[in-house]
Amino acid sequence: MKISYNWLKEYVNFYLSPEELADKLTNVGLVVADIQTVDDDFCMEVEVTSNRPDCLGFIGIAREVVAAVGGSLHFPETDYKTTNKEISKFINVVVEDSMLCPRYTARVVQHINLGPSPEWMQKRLKCIGLRPVNNIVDITNYVMMETGQPLHAFDLDKLSDKKIVVRKAMSGEEIVAINGARRALFHDMLVIADSKRPIAIAGIMGGKETEVCDSTRNILLECAQFEPRQVRRTSKTLGITSDSSYRFERGVDTEGVDFASRRAVKLIKEYAGGEVANGVIDIRSRKHAASKITLRMERLHKVLGIEIKRDVASDILKRLQFNVLNEVDDFIDVEVPSFREEIYREIDLIEEIARIYGFNNIPTKTSISVRGSVKSKYEVVEDCIRQFLIGMGFYEVKTFSIVDTSPLQSVNLWSDKSGIDIANPLRQEESRLRTCLLPSLINAKRYNENHGIEQVRIFEIAKVYLAGDKLPQEKTCLSILADTDFFTLKGIVSALLLNLGISSRCEWTVFSELRLFADERAARIQSGNITIGYIGEASKELGFKTSPCMVELDMDYFVESSNISKKYQALSQYPHVLRDLAIIVDEEVTWVSIEKCVMSAKASFLKEINFFDVYRGKQIPSGKKSIAFNICFQAADRTLKSEEVDAAQQIVLDALYKTLGAELRK
Repeated sequence: MKISYNWLKEYVNFYLSPEELADKLTNVGLVVADIQTVDDDFCMEVEVTSNRPDCLGFIGIAREVVAAVGGSLHFPETDYKTTNKEISKFINVVVEDSMLCPRYTARVVQHINLGPSPEWMQKRLKCIGLRPVNNIVDITNYVMMETGQPLHAFDLDKLSDKKIVVRKAMSGEEIVAINGARRALFHDMLVIADSKRPIAIAGIMGGKETEVCDSTRNILLECAQFEPRQVRRTSKTLGITSDSSYRFERGVDTEGVDFASRRAVKLIKEYAGGEVANGVIDIRSRKHAASKITLRMERLHKVLGIEIKRDVASDILKRLQFNVLNEVDDFIDVEVPSFREEIYREIDLIEEIARIYGFNNIPTKTSISVRGSVKSKYEVVEDCIRQFLIGMGFYEVKTFSIVDTSPLQSVNLWSDKSGIDIANPLRQEESRLRTCLLPSLINAKRYNENHGIEQVRIFEIAKVYLAGDKLPQEKTCLSILADTDFFTLKGIVSALLLNLGISSRCEWTVFSELRLFADERAARIQSGNITIGYIGEASKELGFKTSPCMVELDMDYFVESSNISKKYQALSQYPHVLRDLAIIVDEEVTWVSIEKCVMSAKASFLKEINFFDVYRGKQIPSGKKSIAFNICFQAADRTLKSEEVDAAQQIVLDALYKTLGAELRK
């Protein structure tokens, strides 16, 4: 933002040199990067952050000067005389999309005298790098730089049927902008149109067909508010930027729209003559509701570490044009002005007071207390998982949440609903929120293979997005892909569960998802009735040179079920006894049911059970299978006798026979 030193003095009285003014503005957060001499004036380059659109006009800068050095703010005059002719006789305005155009105003001036703008105005515009054109265009530019509110003047006689329609562009429409650029318009772009064609790209640039020229005698002055994201998208797509789009992209003051319009008409009346139609067309979709915030002095002192008197804090807020509603004891109630919509919390007020009070006035050693924050259970569990997998030789990856609509990315392991499409994607080829992490790891694996790295061990902890009734349901998942066999990856998952202190037994049942996993090489992991993940060997259709295995797990379940508190347990000084058993059971009997039966038998000295083989063959009857496992017995106070182990083993065998019909294989 370039400002004229002399021009700024019109709104606030100050007795500072350009260098002193630059220091004051820099100290309050408006960094002055450069000062250039222009004739008898100075042009100052001010760096305005994106959250301060109010400072993209001289009046906004003047407010900061008042807050920094004191004084009063002088607003320019906006009064003018009108004729008895009502504006409704000259123009009809329709706003079809009030979401993208919350406010639109129009005024009509007839019988103007087009010519050069006054010398003083040209001088000010040249100082900040704007080229004078004619009195009408110069006035709209002057008011834009003065107030931060863009305006546009149309040649009224060139508007078809004397009608203005604020609408979205229709397919096939084109426009030639004032700068001569011809652009095809898309259906999601907002335009200003008459009854036949677009005459301006809303918030960016007017059209050449209706621009003010030497023959113009009657004008329609537009002053409006447009949705910032819409302006930014359209400007980027069309490759057209302007001083207007720069301001609309950051947001303009909805309550300043009419002020800027009246200010421009005042100058037009004064320097271009003409007759102003009575009234104004002002279409707005909503009233501005001012935010009210309570500032606690105790909180102010605690955050800044110094004591600032209430009167000082109140004076600073008043100089910043905040409306102080009430001052009681240790509280200040304020109403936020419409041009400072980024202020909506108590901490925002504290920051405002701190920057005007002066950060250099806050000592380096203060009474601010520093407290360490305690990690949430989710953070602790996530760190535990990350450290475990890194210790196992895995690398963590981070992939994008927005994916394409290919069949692979359409895989949804966690819901039977379709994915969530983005209404206005930045890239058309990436327009959907992911429903599964594994496709992203598969793409990472492909990338590594294409660059000569065939063996990978990677994992990711991130969110997937599932369709809900109203809003998307966010689910955190853990996904792992490794060039290893199925049982090795299964063992890693089991070890991870053990490391997190999850004691519930998991059941691994056959699962089919042919786009991801090989046929009959995948399993659903369940804990009771809850599905906690899916594991399997990668499908050959994915085209890998190797045969990796992968798993996707419910991270939310891990956080809920984990027991990460570590307790010391003394190791037994006495040896354990292992007994290998092989039992014959029906085909449909699962290992989980066998494990559950053994552990619930409550045999004396039983410590653990471990599976090691399954066999089907000639010695095993049809419809049956042999499951081999060992069971561990151990006492804490003595060495077990063979008779004690035999008795405990028999209890286990009796439970297996009664519950599952299992027979000991001879």
